[in-house]
Amino acid sequence: MRTATIVLLVILVTLTGSSCKQVKEYFRDPDTENLTETIQTAVTTGYAASIAIASASGRSFPNVTTIRSNPGYPCTTLTQVDLQGDPEIPTANEKASGITIAALWADETCGILTLLFTDYQSETSTFDLLAIKTIPVIRDDEGLLRIALASQDICMNPDQESILQINLSTLEIESEYMRLDHPGPDDVYIAIEQDAYLITVDGHETPGDALDDDYTITGGGQLIALDNQDAEIIQQGLLDIRIAPSCHQNPVAGMALIRAVGIKNSKLPELGTALLEFSNKCTGTAWVMLAIGMYAGANSKAISIQP
Repeated sequence: MRTATIVLLVILVTLTGSSCKQVKEYFRDPDTENLTETIQTAVTTGYAASIAIASASGRSFPNVTTIRSNPGYPCTTLTQVDLQGDPEIPTANEKASGITIAALWADETCGILTLLFTDYQSETSTFDLLAIKTIPVIRDDEGLLRIALASQDICMNPDQESILQINLSTLEIESEYMRLDHPGPDDVYIAIEQDAYLITVDGHETPGDALDDDYTITGGGQLIALDNQDAEIIQQGLLDIRIAPSCHQNPVAGMALIRAVGIKNSKLPELGTALLEFSNKCTGTAWVMLAIGMYAGANSKAISIQP
């Protein structure tokens, strides 16, 4: 409470010399674009990993082709996923037109994947190619698929041929798998400092059917946005964010913390923190549990968000 009071006082002092228009424009709902982008990328990554491990195990899909280096394990596979017109997972075909997946499999339960997205759609631009390189994937004893994803794994417009070559030493492979051994945070205020995400896919014992898959995302990261004379640092933390096939409008469970710090061309400081909660009401909204700074007006309010 003391921190919230200090932040509010700083803002009030700063705004004292500002025009009424500037003050009105300053207070706003929490910015959820980056949160939506993160959720969409995580779900699409989970979908691709699920397709890759199922294809390596011999399952076939109408929109998927797989080339395998040899029968049995260990092996490598190269999988092409055509997302055009694929109705199974709307998030995936809204994010890219196709995915190429290079995989190094130790056995039928674990592997190292590199994903190459074609015509990747972000909130503000389109990339011809976007790669997520050498991420570990494992199916645990409960049948859950777990994937570790960090910001340094993402590469914009890479060289297609070289990015799909997974040349890792034994030590590097072990290091990749160790990323899955770390327990996820159990507090959203800890998650915001992680700079990595743990994605869990529950296929409900139907590995050939993505329509019934649940996705759970926990972790956090930071984005630095620069635009002319504006600069902003956005941090976000996700705790047990759950995407269910029963609702494509919003996550059906979990919490998210958004923290923004920066300065606009108007010289007003960008200071805002919001704690969001999701429910299974499927209204395309998130509930603002607590908000301070420039987000203070959104307290106890439902704001729009669509994953």
